[in-house]
Amino acid sequence: MLERVARPLSRPDVLATSFNIFAAALIGGALGLGVAAGGHGTAFAQGAARVVDAAAAAIGFRVRSVVIAGNSVLDDETIIDTVGLAPGGSLIAIDAAEARTRLEALTWVAEARVQKLYPATLSVRVTERRPFAVWQRNGELFIIDRAGTVLRPANAGQLPPLPIVAGAGAHAGAATLFTQLAAHPQIADQVAASVRVAERRWTLHLDNGIEVRLPEAGMAQALDRLAWLAREQELLERDIDLVDMRIGTRVFVRQRSEDATGTGGELAS
Repeated sequence: MLERVARPLSRPDVLATSFNIFAAALIGGALGLGVAAGGHGTAFAQGAARVVDAAAAAIGFRVRSVVIAGNSVLDDETIIDTVGLAPGGSLIAIDAAEARTRLEALTWVAEARVQKLYPATLSVRVTERRPFAVWQRNGELFIIDRAGTVLRPANAGQLPPLPIVAGAGAHAGAATLFTQLAAHPQIADQVAASVRVAERRWTLHLDNGIEVRLPEAGMAQALDRLAWLAREQELLERDIDLVDMRIGTRVFVRQRSEDATGTGGELAS
């Protein structure tokens, strides 16, 4: 019976009046107790929702305009489907809070806002996550955002111009590392990859082949010291392959020729 009521209400050539809605309400009220008692409450609720949606659309609340903003990765169709807007559906039938929750469950959506602008416009604005770095994990590559959320797999042959981090936990700590590196662009510009070690500290691999082992605590101070040594003593232009800064304020370096014979010596700083 509910379907028979909904079908004519949804036809555009039918002049819907308040009587249509009143009739639907009467039918719903009459059937409600019996259906609920028979254990068919869910099916009844779905049918009633379709009746209300059709009636609302018939009296002028049919969605005629959808305004979508903020998306560059997600297409409009995906957003509309996620919101749950059915063809010819009404504005009343859309639960804005639920639609927002579904949108924010999408990988690429950081925030969403859904507004119903009566009588016939739906406004959806999304803030998409931005690629921040490439994360190498167990031999696989992924694009991550600043919060460490994995956005999509990456192709080793077509990597975007993003910094590379590797190791367990690297995705979670990348934002902190690059924030501190940003204070020293002369160092940051030389970093080819950053490896998270035991989820506690970082080792920087510079594009000239030098490995810089940063401490677990006091990383910002270590980077300050490294930048000073690079500027005042041209440390990163020497024939070395290792700078070890893990022990307090002491700095150890290793000559490239010492790779197989020794660990180098301490640098006065």
